[in-house]
Amino acid sequence: MSPSRTLHCRTAVGGRFRLTNHIRDLPPIVLDEPGGLPAPDSTPQPLDILLAALGSCLASAIRANAMAQGIVISALALDVEADLAKAPMDEVHPPPLGFDEVRVTVHINADAPQEALTALIARATLRSQVASTLHDGTQLSVALSSPTGP
Repeated sequence: MSPSRTLHCRTAVGGRFRLTNHIRDLPPIVLDEPGGLPAPDSTPQPLDILLAALGSCLASAIRANAMAQGIVISALALDVEADLAKAPMDEVHPPPLGFDEVRVTVHINADAPQEALTALIARATLRSQVASTLHDGTQLSVALSSPTGP
């Protein structure tokens, strides 16, 4: 299946592990990956942004599906948390890195019975692009660019 549109982000590395991400013509998003190094924790880490993306995508899908079904939502908030796998960086074949488990708790006030809200959340989870990427997996290609020098 070919993509209907391609998204792009350019990440530039600054001092230490400071990462500046440029998306379209939006203000840059600055991240930090301290990796246990002593540094101020003034910016989110990449995995923090992944959790924010998941929560935002699910919330949007819940709201859109609720509107389509005529369900009025008066309040909606999601708590997204994950357990990070610990793995030593010096192993030749480290165990899988990343999250062991991601949990989302949806707090919703709406004019619908509990069963309808549960179904709404289940459908929104299936229609969330970020949730689908996480639970279904995505083909990933990482390659070195063409050489530019010696």
